[in-house]
Amino acid sequence: MKTEVKPGAENEVVLSVEVPEDDVKRLYERTVARLRGELQIPGFRKGRVPRELAIRHLGEDYIKGEALNDALPEWYEKALDESAVEAVSMPDLDLGDYDPAGPYTFQVTVQVRPTPVLGQYKGLEVPKRTPQVTEGQVDAQLAMLQERFATLQPVEGRAVAQGDFVLMDFEASRDGDPIEGAQATDYMAQIGRGQLIPGFEAAVEGMAAGEEKVFDVTFPDDYQAEELRGQQATFKVKVKEIKEKVVPELDDEFAADASEFETLAELRDDIRRRLMTAAEAAADYDFRAAAVAAAVDNATVTVPPAMIEREAHNLYHELEESVGERGLTMETYLAVLEKTAEEVERELAPRAEARVKRRLVLDAIVAAEGLEVTDDEVRARIMEDAEVLGRDGNQLVLEVYKSGRQDLLRDELLMAKAVSLIVDNAVAVPAEEPAAEESEEPQAEAEAGAPEAQEAEAEAPEAQAEAGSAAERTS
Repeated sequence: MKTEVKPGAENEVVLSVEVPEDDVKRLYERTVARLRGELQIPGFRKGRVPRELAIRHLGEDYIKGEALNDALPEWYEKALDESAVEAVSMPDLDLGDYDPAGPYTFQVTVQVRPTPVLGQYKGLEVPKRTPQVTEGQVDAQLAMLQERFATLQPVEGRAVAQGDFVLMDFEASRDGDPIEGAQATDYMAQIGRGQLIPGFEAAVEGMAAGEEKVFDVTFPDDYQAEELRGQQATFKVKVKEIKEKVVPELDDEFAADASEFETLAELRDDIRRRLMTAAEAAADYDFRAAAVAAAVDNATVTVPPAMIEREAHNLYHELEESVGERGLTMETYLAVLEKTAEEVERELAPRAEARVKRRLVLDAIVAAEGLEVTDDEVRARIMEDAEVLGRDGNQLVLEVYKSGRQDLLRDELLMAKAVSLIVDNAVAVPAEEPAAEESEEPQAEAEAGAPEAQEAEAEAPEAQAEAGSAAERTS
């Protein structure tokens, strides 16, 4: 078989394929034999219909069409192999004239994987934030900790006020008829949070414990029960108990109760240390991401539409898995968005293009630098994953190699090396500091490890986005 490759449009090639007469005849006869084996004609056993009778019965045009359907995938794959073309799209075929008695020529147009033209990726000047922790951030963490240790205390001698927690019974009716599902006993609500129907909390405010009250409210137009939207209802409410939230004082006693420290000063120091660890990890994480982004931006490459569509489809399925992990169906999620799956995929296209471009550039850097991953490095990574998973390392190595997943892992490690090369050669320059009000936001939970620190210890996000967690893959 002879294959000639010519350039087409951007990121496209046209393959002109000539199939020798012998191959054409052989594959045509293979199709005839298959059709004869499937054919049933009265007077003949299945598969025993004479060749010429089968051809007359089925028709020459039908058999030629079936022969092409059978042979084209094989010829197409062989043409790609012989020409070393890496197609990234479905083929656009120009079938030409097919005669099973002679040689056959057809053309295929495909989109191909582009090779980026690399720009600067070493010595990049990349902004890096100077980690800072303010007293306001420490105070915010302490306030969160106070909230966790707050208690509800009964209120006596006054009526319901904003912020109170009210234990109540209520029932609703419309035109004298009870509304199904609008009754509750020992229902607890915080007044002022806006968690109830508009007007309900305002009506309860000012009531005393043991007091009953009847009032009307109107269900909002976006209420979940369609039949009640915009409808007026009468509520009968009895306040059974009023409680207020009591936040503990910030003192040494609170520090001893809420932590392993004896004094408030020690607790503040520990929170400050945790926040600084988180701030340093976040700064490193952002620096790595910015360095890779700069290298990608400096490269020139046009991503073929087929690669964008495929990646957008992958992103959609990642979203579907994420939605499922939250206990929702994709149908429910799409209904909330009021969008179709196709619309969501189209919206994911820019992100998909960015991800593909990033991967293409990292691959080009791997090639330009001659980066390699040894078998020992692959094995070491699997052993690390085994420790994370609580598995026997040697057994996991055998499983990974038996399934062929070592190449996927090797590719992940290559991407990580490309990212590290960019980051290690980048030059940090001072970044613009955030506005004062932004710097006051808490960076981590006071009593928990910083998630940013955990992320920064992993590979750069670009490598992770392409390859995912090795531990997950090798499990």
